[in-house]
Amino acid sequence: MARVVLLWHLHQPEYRDPVSGQPILPWVRLHATRAYNDMAAALERKERARAVANWAPSLLLQLEAYASGSAVDRDEEIARKPVDSLTDAERAHLLRQDFSVDWEVWVKPVPRYRELLAKRGTEMARVDLLRAQEGFSTHELIDLQVHFMLAWMGFAARREHRLVAELVRKERGFTEAEKTQLLDVSRKIAAGIVPRWRALAARGSVEITCSPMFHPILPLLVDSDSARRAMPDAALPPRFHFPQDAREQIRRGLSRTERDFGVRPAGMWPSEGAVSPEVLQILGSEGVRWCATDQGNLERSELEKPAEKPLHHKPWMCGEVAVFFRDRELSDRVGFRYAKMEAHEAAKDLRARIAAAEEDATLTIALDGENPWEHYPGSGERFLDALYGSFDDKLSAVLPRDEIAIRPPQGRIAKIHSGSWIDSNFRVWIGHAEDNQAWTLLGQARTALERARPERPPEVFEKAYEAALAAEGSDWFWWYGDDFTTENAPEFDALFRRNVEQVFRHIGMAPPERLARPIIAPYKDKSQAGAISLVPRRLIRPLIDGYSRSYFEWNGAGFYRPGRAGGSAMYQGSGAFSQLWYGFSLTDLYVRLDPTHGADTSGELRILIMRGKDERTLRMRVDPGGAETAVLDERGVKCGSGRAGDIVELAVAVSALGLSAGERAGMLLRLMRNAVEVDRLPRYGELELTVPDQSFEPANWHV
Repeated sequence: MARVVLLWHLHQPEYRDPVSGQPILPWVRLHATRAYNDMAAALERKERARAVANWAPSLLLQLEAYASGSAVDRDEEIARKPVDSLTDAERAHLLRQDFSVDWEVWVKPVPRYRELLAKRGTEMARVDLLRAQEGFSTHELIDLQVHFMLAWMGFAARREHRLVAELVRKERGFTEAEKTQLLDVSRKIAAGIVPRWRALAARGSVEITCSPMFHPILPLLVDSDSARRAMPDAALPPRFHFPQDAREQIRRGLSRTERDFGVRPAGMWPSEGAVSPEVLQILGSEGVRWCATDQGNLERSELEKPAEKPLHHKPWMCGEVAVFFRDRELSDRVGFRYAKMEAHEAAKDLRARIAAAEEDATLTIALDGENPWEHYPGSGERFLDALYGSFDDKLSAVLPRDEIAIRPPQGRIAKIHSGSWIDSNFRVWIGHAEDNQAWTLLGQARTALERARPERPPEVFEKAYEAALAAEGSDWFWWYGDDFTTENAPEFDALFRRNVEQVFRHIGMAPPERLARPIIAPYKDKSQAGAISLVPRRLIRPLIDGYSRSYFEWNGAGFYRPGRAGGSAMYQGSGAFSQLWYGFSLTDLYVRLDPTHGADTSGELRILIMRGKDERTLRMRVDPGGAETAVLDERGVKCGSGRAGDIVELAVAVSALGLSAGERAGMLLRLMRNAVEVDRLPRYGELELTVPDQSFEPANWHV
C-alpha cells in the first residue's frame, strides 16, 4: 500500500509594528478568511484524510490579536471609515492595495471588479494614484473595498456565512453598512480557526506541528558562516553566532503552539526547511521527535550505509530525530501546476504518481498551505475534495508521529547537509549585499544586547530580546536581494529595521543612524519612481526666518521631492514634508523643508552627514512658531540655528560638518517624535553634498 504524508505549512511573519503594536500589512486577516479556514473545512468532510498542519507561532500570535480586536491593520482601519471621510492619500491607498489578488481568478470573472480595475489601469508604473482617485466616486470605492474582501473569502466562508454569499450574488451597489458587516464576519471567522483545527487534531485527522517562534533560518542563527558549506564562494557578512537564539526560537515556538492546541508538538518544519548538523542536535535535545526538509538535502548528506534510490521515499534517523524528506516534484505540482488543471484530473494525476512509488514507500508532500489556493479556481475546493476523497485501502494518508512509531526508520544519516528547500543552500537569505547589510545590523544589535544583559533587569532584557528574535525572522531576508519581488518591499524593510532599532532602545542605547536608511534599493519602492532630485548649482545665502520671502532666496539650491504615488504603509500620505531645498555659501550649509499641508512638523530634526564610514549627527528642535532654535553637534555644542514658521529653515557652519572645500559627503534628514521616525528625506539613499570653493559658481554656471 502506498503511503503519503501531507504537510501544510501555515505561516506569516510578525507584521505588527513594534512601536504601535498594530499590523502594517493585512495578510493575516485576509488569509484567515480563505486558507486557514478552508484547509480545516476540507479535512472535516473526509474521514480517511490525514494531514500535518504546521503553524508558524508568529502567525498564531497575530491570529489571536486580530480575533480579539486588539490588532487592526492599516487596510481595515481605512475600510471601517466611511469612504466620503477618507483623505486623498487613503483613497489612493485603496487603489493601490485593493486589487492585491490573482486577477485571472478573482477580478476578471467578476464584472464589477473588472470594471474598477480597468478604470484604475493595469500598469501601475503609468498610474498616478493620487490623480486617479479623483475620478472614483464614493460608491465605486465602496464596491472596490467589498470586492477585495470577497476575493479573499474562501469556499468555507461562502458556504457558511449567509452575508458573504448574498454579497457575492449582489455584485455591485454595496453599502457602508454591508462593508462593516463583512469586516465583522472576517473577525468572527478568524476567532474560529484555532478551535476548528484543535477539533480536527482531537479526532485524529491532523497532527499539529510548528516552526520556530519567529520563523528564522536556524542554521544561520547557529553560525552564519555555515552558509559556506554549500556556498563556498559566497560573500558573507560579519559572523553571526548565537546558537542560543536558535534554541530559544525552537522552545518558544513549541510552547506557544502547545498553549493554543493543548498538545506539545512532536514534529517541526524548520523554517524554509533549513537544517544543519547543529540544528538537528538542538531539535533532538529539545524533544522534537521528527522534522522535515527537502529531498535535495538528503541527497547531499553523508549516510552511514549506502542505500537504494530514491532515498527520500522513506524517513531517516539523524541523531535522535527522524527526518522526512519533501518530494520536490510532487510538492511543486500541488503548489504551482495543478491550479491550471481540471481539479479531478489533477487529483487523479497526483494519486497515480504516488501509487507508482516502490512498495512500502512513504512519500512526503510539503508546501505552503496558504498561497497556492489564491490561484486555484474556487480556492482549491474541488481539488482538495478530490484529493482527500481518493484515500482508500490502496492509498493511505499517514501522520509522521504514527509512521515513526509503527515503522521506525532503519536508515541513518551520519552527517546531514546544511541547506534549505531552495537549491539546498541559503542563498536567498544571505550573500546578497542587501542581505548582508541586514545581518550586519542585526549582529550589532544582538552583540550590544548580550553585553548589556548583566546590567539590565530581566523584564528589560526580555523586551529587547523579543525584538531581536522578531528581527531574526526569515521573511525580511527573503525580500532583500534580487530573488523575489513584492510591492510591499518598503514595509518589510521598515519592519526589520524598526525591530532592530527597538533592541537598542529597550537597553537604553541610541540606535545607529544607519538604521534610518532603507536597505532595499530605491527601485523596489514603486511610490518613489517619480522622485525628483537636483544638486545645487549656485551659492546661496537665504535669510533664516522660517518664511519664504522671495523665489530668489533659494534659486540655484539643490532640490528633492519624494514620489507621490501613494507611498508605503510606513509613510501614509506624504509625510511631514513635501519637499526639501539645500545649498551652500562659502561658510554655511543651508536647508529648507516645506511642510505638507496640515502636517504636524514638531519634533527633533536630525541631520546626518556621512563620508565613508564617518558619520555625524546634528540635532535641532522643530518648534512651529518662528522662534530661533539652536542646531547642536554630537557634543551638544551650538553649530548653527534654525526657525520653523510657514517653512523650516536652518543654517549650519561648514566647519561643523568636518568637511573641507571640494570634499563630498551624503546628507539625510529625519524628523523624530517620541523616538519614532515621522519622516525622512530623501526616502532612499542620501543627498549629495559637495563643499564649494571659489570656483564653484563658475564651474556650475548655466543659463
